[in-house]
Amino acid sequence: MKKIVLACGAGVATSAAVAQKVSQLLDSNGYEGKYEIVQCTIPEAKSACDDADLLIATAVPPEGLKCPYVNGVPFLTGIGRPAAEKEVLDAMAQ
Repeated sequence: MKKIVLACGAGVATSAAVAQKVSQLLDSNGYEGKYEIVQCTIPEAKSACDDADLLIATAVPPEGLKCPYVNGVPFLTGIGRPAAEKEVLDAMAQ
């Protein structure tokens, strides 16, 4: 089971929108039931990533992360989304 942390400014609205899109991406690529998504604020991201496989953030992530990072903004804007989706899928394949 992969742990994916989704972080945004308040840990609610923006990360929820990204979570829905990431879930659809993962489920449609055969990862249904193989991941859990944890939403948090950017300040909480560093500690939430201690045991995570991936951080997707819609703001600048904190320094010293122990997991890979993917920019979550493309999931909101659509600009650069294919590249961000590939990064997420590559992280799931590891």
